[in-house]
Amino acid sequence: MHTMPGGVTPDFIFLGVVSAEPDYRLSVLMNRHLGTDLRKGPDDITLKTGSARHTFSRFTSVSPECSLVSNHCEGTVLIRKLKNIDFLFLQYGQTSRQKAEELAATIREIPEVTAVFVFDSREISYRNLHLLAL
Repeated sequence: MHTMPGGVTPDFIFLGVVSAEPDYRLSVLMNRHLGTDLRKGPDDITLKTGSARHTFSRFTSVSPECSLVSNHCEGTVLIRKLKNIDFLFLQYGQTSRQKAEELAATIREIPEVTAVFVFDSREISYRNLHLLAL
């Protein structure tokens, strides 16, 4: 289970990826296209809602340090304000919007990707957003 300590969430830029592909297939496509090494790890994101637990898959790469996180799990959405987004892609240490736009353009070249959007954590106020910050 992935938990974050209380306190202030750092500002970060992330991408919202829309694709009908399952998480493992999208990670392979992104690895080929971006030169990443996204792999399924033990640090999925787990949310408790009432008596239910929902686990959102996380694929991580060490070099470059990035993560691909599923935004949907069994009818539940991790970031509800982004309910139309299938996956969240974070490149840690990425603070430049221009570099994020360039990365988004590169990901859009993957035929199985429908759309890619650039988001800034300062512009989206939502309680689960802190789960993405590392």
